[in-house]
Amino acid sequence: MPYEQERASRIGHVPTVLSPAIAEAMERWQTPSLEVGEPTHITSRLVPLADLVLDQRPEPTYAIAFDGSNQEVEARAGYPSVRVGYMQIAGVYVNIAQFLGANSAGLVNARELEKSHITQTVNAVLPGSNVHLKGLKGKETWRAELAHSFVTSNITDFGEPFTLTDALMTIHGGPGAPVTNLTLSKCPSCGSPGRPEQVTSATGGKCSEPMCSGALYPTDILRAYEEFSEDGENIRPLTVAMNIAERLLLVSYIDGFFRFAPQMLAQGLFITDGPLAVYGPTAPMKSRFMEYWGQLCDSLERQQIPVPLLVGIEKSGQFVDHAYAIKEHIPAGHVMMLDTPYVNTYILNKDADHYYGKDEFYGRRFIYKTTTDEILVVSVPRVPGGPPYEKPWVLPDGSSTPTLSEQFESYPTLRATLETLDQLQTRLYPNAVIPVALAHSASSLPLGTGRSVLTLLAQKSLGMPEESISLSRFKPQRSGFRGSR
Repeated sequence: MPYEQERASRIGHVPTVLSPAIAEAMERWQTPSLEVGEPTHITSRLVPLADLVLDQRPEPTYAIAFDGSNQEVEARAGYPSVRVGYMQIAGVYVNIAQFLGANSAGLVNARELEKSHITQTVNAVLPGSNVHLKGLKGKETWRAELAHSFVTSNITDFGEPFTLTDALMTIHGGPGAPVTNLTLSKCPSCGSPGRPEQVTSATGGKCSEPMCSGALYPTDILRAYEEFSEDGENIRPLTVAMNIAERLLLVSYIDGFFRFAPQMLAQGLFITDGPLAVYGPTAPMKSRFMEYWGQLCDSLERQQIPVPLLVGIEKSGQFVDHAYAIKEHIPAGHVMMLDTPYVNTYILNKDADHYYGKDEFYGRRFIYKTTTDEILVVSVPRVPGGPPYEKPWVLPDGSSTPTLSEQFESYPTLRATLETLDQLQTRLYPNAVIPVALAHSASSLPLGTGRSVLTLLAQKSLGMPEESISLSRFKPQRSGFRGSR
């Protein structure tokens, strides 16, 4: 690492460029080929969307999309640096009929388009390095503030406020039936599993070890605090918190409809930005989302109500890159089953029998080419439930037998989901659909001036020396949720 103000030589790269060892090493490496060659391994997995079974359901009348963004800023640079993390989650409700009706005689009626959707946002701030509550260390402060942000973030569309903490308790119980307590695998303070178990309610608890008695929070079950750094950047735990908050906001709406108007679920399309999956320390939550979905399907079936359409849409990443590479071999209006041997062989470079997706996914990925030749990478849950990925059955000769999770019949909502997304496309961005674009626009925390304003807000609130730009030049945004249905 250089000293402060030290600069590298302008020709300092020359020894690296001329090194025979470096050139020889890179010549040995291989990268995924974008040349598909004979595409039978692609075409054999394609099905026209019109050939899939269309489950009996009313036409979708609304879509709700969820997206989030975050930023970590330095309130004080240097050492010890003081950092603060912001996150913003948005949910956008789109009236599908009104949205489609905004197009008249080839022109878009901007007023009708504006009336067709409602945007609601929730904002939160979390402490970073060298920020703490009185009497608490950095990680303890982060845990306490994450719990506070979840319990104060709520929706009121269904009457009484329903918080993200309520949603967290609900997916550990069932539709309309939240649990009263959560059992943690260990105490975040002392690391003890506890005897008896470590238990917390929605309002909190205490470590069962007498020598500790540290505070416990319901959000500790997410284990996002394991990524927290006392002195460095904390964008990773901030991203974990944002992603799980997006999913819990979606659960808040699905459970609200289930409790007050379950028949309305059959008319809805619920969209998350990114796949139906959870990663990192929150990966164990995958089983909770999957079990909640299975219970929801069972309950709605008993009431003879079709399940809602639920889909995750990816805008970037390894699977999106692969979809672009094979795009020319997929006819418009066709959907591709990404079975596990294909994923392992052509996307991940793993053994064909590698058990992909068992720990993170509660929905299965598909590639769909729309009727306008755009590419969508989506994930959809099984109905009436079950794991979307199973251990592949690879025979000794290298061939494979499809598992139950690799059969289109396990995804009866797939056709209706993709047909609805086909109607909601936009040419504003490549391979985009309107609800997700609106949600992203509403949730985005901008760079540049926006980042400067967030930095100044942190400096002003923490009593740090402020930069020259004044906050008075900008109108503060109202926090919490906006709008009503």
